Amino acid sequence: MKLKHLAHVVVAISLALCGCVEMHKAADRIAPAGSKKVEVTIKEFKDGKIIAVSEDPVVVTRDIGEIVWNLPEKSNYLFPRDGIVIDPGNFSPCAPTSGGKSFICVKRGHKLGYYKYIVNVNDGSRPLDPLPLPPLDPWVDNE
Repeated sequence: MKLKHLAHVVVAISLALCGCVEMHKAADRIAPAGSKKVEVTIKEFKDGKIIAVSEDPVVVTRDIGEIVWNLPEKSNYLFPRDGIVIDPGNFSPCAPTSGGKSFICVKRGHKLGYYKYIVNVNDGSRPLDPLPLPPLDPWVDNE
């Protein structure tokens, strides 16, 4: 009898641990907006350059916080004043930070849904004449 009871305990603990792994996977996908960071990279092709983001859509919860987009530190790319253009009713104020290497938008709205936003990046290798790259238009999913 004791062995059967012990087997039930082992199975119950195993099932509980499997559930914890699934919960961690879901938590990694949906982070509070206060801690959301998105990496922005530039991919180069023979025909030109394009902007890419690490997450599309950016999944946030409906709490108040911020989303921060980051460009590679050791690059010539910079966010202009309109680096991120998004619904001002739920995401404002927005502004470049860290000398244009990051862009922050305060998330203050609680309206659930998908929000299209635009990412604008300049190639700052010529400081007096920066070249804008073609914009990217990914999504934010406010769950």
